[in-house]
Amino acid sequence: MGRLQNKVALITGSAGGLGLEIAVHMAKEGAKVILNDVNEELVKESAAALEADYEADYVVGDVSSKADVTRMFDQIIERHGQIDILVNNAGGSLHTPRILEEIEEEHWDKVLNVNLKGTFLTSQAFVKHTKSNGGGKIINMSSIGGRTASLITGVAYAAAKGGVINFSRRLAKEVGEFDINVNVIAPGLIISGERMRHLFYEENSEEQRQQTFSEIPLKTLGEKEDIANAAVFLASDESRYMTGAVLDVNGGRFMG
Repeated sequence: MGRLQNKVALITGSAGGLGLEIAVHMAKEGAKVILNDVNEELVKESAAALEADYEADYVVGDVSSKADVTRMFDQIIERHGQIDILVNNAGGSLHTPRILEEIEEEHWDKVLNVNLKGTFLTSQAFVKHTKSNGGGKIINMSSIGGRTASLITGVAYAAAKGGVINFSRRLAKEVGEFDINVNVIAPGLIISGERMRHLFYEENSEEQRQQTFSEIPLKTLGEKEDIANAAVFLASDESRYMTGAVLDVNGGRFMG
């Protein structure tokens, strides 16, 4: 029997990339996984592919919209009767500029709204549904960029991901009495898709790439499965006595 048998897990931003990888790993452990994305066509296609081997469903919605989040959670409860695991994966730099002078107000708002406001809204909805139903697990995605200065990410992303960490720690204190664990994964440089591969290998010089490798004690970049395995651990009973913690999955590049 899998470690997540009979659990219902919502993974936001999971039509592809890292979110989908987390969903696949959780499904392999017995969870019924609910994919989420704003792109209905893509998330529907990904859920259909998963359904060939596992229990899967999808909800379409923008995590930075309270109306969308409320509707998504209502749909999950109506269809599946429960929700036990929330992975706040939706986010990223969202194709916005990195350099301060190039960042417009709408870029800042977009990054903060999806990464930080989205984490707040979905966590709020999750707690509402789980605090009187035996508890559950919230796993929030931060980044090495939220732990220390990173040249690959911009100030809006750093602010959002740093906020996710402190939001999670404060929430962990608030909801622990309801048997809800709140933990964070802070990935390092993970090759989660073609965009990240291009960003690292094409937009950085050979000198910059070698500098990055010199900062990583394990001398290699992370893969999607490294983060997915950490998420499964935090979603399982194996992490029952952990809350308010940050798992730094970065090859040793940052040691907090």
